[in-house]
Amino acid sequence: MKHLIVLLTLGWALNVAQPANAHPHAWIDLWVEVVFDQAGAITGLREVWLFDDFYSVYATEGMDADGDGQPDKDAMAKLVRENIESLSEYEYFTKAWIGGNPVHLKPVTEMSSEMRGKRLAMIYFVPFDKPLRTDIGALTYSVYDPSYYTEMLHAESQDAIKLVGAPEGCTYQLKPAEPIEEEVALASSLAATETVSSDIGQFFAERVSVRCSSHG
Repeated sequence: MKHLIVLLTLGWALNVAQPANAHPHAWIDLWVEVVFDQAGAITGLREVWLFDDFYSVYATEGMDADGDGQPDKDAMAKLVRENIESLSEYEYFTKAWIGGNPVHLKPVTEMSSEMRGKRLAMIYFVPFDKPLRTDIGALTYSVYDPSYYTEMLHAESQDAIKLVGAPEGCTYQLKPAEPIEEEVALASSLAATETVSSDIGQFFAERVSVRCSSHG
């Protein structure tokens, strides 16, 4: 499995000045909008990934052709397209359930990339296969790297999770990861070039549940 999108290649993992052992090796702050339609159904998730400083420098190296101190727009657009294409194989590192049943995702078509200070941000909308009625149960989602090469956590910000267009009575709850000692030890033993066959990232993933009481 590719650790994380096109840019996190094996060559980069071997050469960056990161610790030789222990996952994770990169970090992302998340902002997620749960998007509702006019009928009160959930249509998908708009995600913002804000990469750590070190990765941002690496990812944008050589993109400032005009010398204005910022990556060129065309280069950024190409970058995000390549990233999204690579992530599609892994369902955009996004898993969702409604009433406990897996939610199918449609291909991402809405995407952009920008610099926020010195950090690279990738923004994209993950559409669900069909709008999800909230009267059949809670929507739950997790965004994480299955290999745990990259740690992905919601930003420590009041707006890290938003319910956009939600009817009255809709709330969310974030449940932090609670890995057991053996799972932490396994992650700590992995070198940058190693992965495990199991979905180790799930043990370090946050879960967000959205419920709408007004719909029963």
